Amino acid sequence: MQDETSNFLEFAKSVAKESAKILIETRPNSKIAVQKDNCDYALDADLKSEQNILKRINEKYPQHSILTEESGFHDKNSQYLWVIDPLEGTLNYKNGLALWAVNIALFKENEPILGVIYAPDMDEMYTAERGKGSKLNGKKISVSGEEHIEKSFYAGSVKHLQELNLPSKILRALGCCGIELAYVACGKFGARIRTRGKDPYGYGAGSILVLEAGGKITDTKGQKWTLESEGVIASNSLLHEGILKLL
Repeated sequence: MQDETSNFLEFAKSVAKESAKILIETRPNSKIAVQKDNCDYALDADLKSEQNILKRINEKYPQHSILTEESGFHDKNSQYLWVIDPLEGTLNYKNGLALWAVNIALFKENEPILGVIYAPDMDEMYTAERGKGSKLNGKKISVSGEEHIEKSFYAGSVKHLQELNLPSKILRALGCCGIELAYVACGKFGARIRTRGKDPYGYGAGSILVLEAGGKITDTKGQKWTLESEGVIASNSLLHEGILKLL
């Protein structure tokens, strides 16, 4: 299993780099392809990146199911499920900020076995493999050891962070869930919080990054997190119970 998972991971890293190259080349002339609401849209770049990832997975692992942000669920009735966000942080990407990433995760029987979050503008490749820890550019990372609520940073969307009774100076909204989760995994943030709603694409790869770095992830009631969970907390584990009490 471990060798097979390592092969999957190398494949995912390669595909993430390919899609990042497409995104970098497309960026200067990228256009809105799908308007989701006033402040949310998919660019033609999102679609090109997704098309590349779908093509590569279907060529290499045609029997695997795939869940992607833009085109939804491609069901192959498989024990394996790839969970993809082909361009997370679209608004950041469109406006010339570095906080965007390609997120690729693989689940087996509903459990994450690997995750890749690649942020090319920052030259940061976050990876995790079940039982082998989390890494940043090949070097092991771990969550922080902070256990005091007001001595850590907390990430999430502004509308979710506003619901917490925490000082604004320790709240961070980067506009890219995957990078925020990566920052929990490497000890920069104490937690990433979503008070309600699902986000399998943002949390797919980030969930195993946090877990393999020594952290904890649950829904907002403290129950096991799944791709279907409504609300999610990913933390360094020491802060987890305190955060649950804030909700």
